Amino acid sequence: MAAVAATQHNPVLRVYYARLVAAGKPKPVALVAVMRKMLQVLNRLLADPQFVLVR
Repeated sequence: MAAVAATQHNPVLRVYYARLVAAGKPKPVALVAVMRKMLQVLNRLLADPQFVLVR
């Protein structure tokens, strides 16, 4: 559910999701890719608390 909310409210992840869907990926596959991206960002934040996600 966090990934669904992120695709609607987070501008960076919204663009990422839209780009995947526009490239022909099925929506559930694109949603799983957003989940993975969120985990990557979380791990990066744990390693470096000053990290900022930008486009």
